[in-house]
Amino acid sequence: MHNNDLFKYIWQLHQYIQHQDQRILQLNHMIRELKKDVEKIKSQPVTNVEKIEYKFDQLKVEQLDGTLNIGLNPMTPDQIDNFDVQQKGMNINGVQQQLREQLFRQCNEEINQFLNTDCVGFIEQAGQQFDLRLDEPHRRHIIEDIRKQIESRINYYINSQPLTEQDSLLDKKQEILLQVKKDVENSIMHFLQHLPKDS
Repeated sequence: MHNNDLFKYIWQLHQYIQHQDQRILQLNHMIRELKKDVEKIKSQPVTNVEKIEYKFDQLKVEQLDGTLNIGLNPMTPDQIDNFDVQQKGMNINGVQQQLREQLFRQCNEEINQFLNTDCVGFIEQAGQQFDLRLDEPHRRHIIEDIRKQIESRINYYINSQPLTEQDSLLDKKQEILLQVKKDVENSIMHFLQHLPKDS
């Protein structure tokens, strides 16, 4: 009886050691595979993303017997050529982003309303000042050419200054509207000033 118990214990111990031996072999195999994967990953080329810059070129529209080229704020041509819209602080948090988007929507809506109403009268007065006879299609074409650049210009002024929750959106909006409207009026004056009198 004692010998049988001893034999049984030795047999169980033998099975346990065999099981552990198989497990060690499996683990060694896994380690070799993991080493291969690590070496493969190390050998792959590393992708390095450099600084990304966005550049928006001045829009040019060909129509009306030549090239209609109205650039916003033409009194400072260097600013037009170097009109790089840089997102200052790409890690803008969600609240700041929402404030900027809300400010953009409000400004864009009011500027487009300005282009549809007051801007028409401004072009008529400026045309008279330069002794130009501008028909309705010509006036509308000038406005539409400017309209295509408005969103970029609004974003330029929004992103060129910090915006926090403590800022008054109304004050910021009025400030941006004033700047954009001034740019629009300056661009119209500059364009009409260089327009041939017989056009």
